[in-house]
Amino acid sequence: MKIILASQSPRRLFLLQAAGLDVDVRPCFIDETPRDGESVQAMTKRLCQEKATACDIEDQKMTPVVAADTLVALHDEALGQPKDLAEAKRMVRKLSGQQHQVFTTVCVRIDDVYRLETVATTVSFRVITDAEIDVYVQHNDILDKAGAYAIQGGASGFITSIEGGLDNVIGLPVATTIALIDAVKREVMSK
Repeated sequence: MKIILASQSPRRLFLLQAAGLDVDVRPCFIDETPRDGESVQAMTKRLCQEKATACDIEDQKMTPVVAADTLVALHDEALGQPKDLAEAKRMVRKLSGQQHQVFTTVCVRIDDVYRLETVATTVSFRVITDAEIDVYVQHNDILDKAGAYAIQGGASGFITSIEGGLDNVIGLPVATTIALIDAVKREVMSK
């Protein structure tokens, strides 16, 4: 099945291709500034729907567009992608010894039919020393990752437990995404 991915995330592309989907990558760039009083879950829903809407599909109107947004939430504070290495260090330091949630909202769109769903995974980090954080930040590509960590990379040594889907923490709950694609296709075909 062919889909359009409204993201430049190599991890999302890999997960979708591994699930057997033919993926056309068309990243959409939107303003991701949080709104006053907006919860982490509400922010992921708003952002992924805006990405799906912004994606140019004029040449393939009946092809499903998949957009997603992932944020790390620590005590209701959204930890998105760090702006620089100093901010990345601060984020990892905040997560040290803490349990946090990873929220990914997936939005699937065909023409004017949208479906979206949010998936949550709880992740616990062990206490991480400042020296470990310094080495981690220097040797891992983390500036494009929510919460400044990749569960499939160097941060795996920080994790003491995971409750929920690993693919969600990587950035895309695949089974949820496929179910949404199927639901949108059924709805479009029933019109």
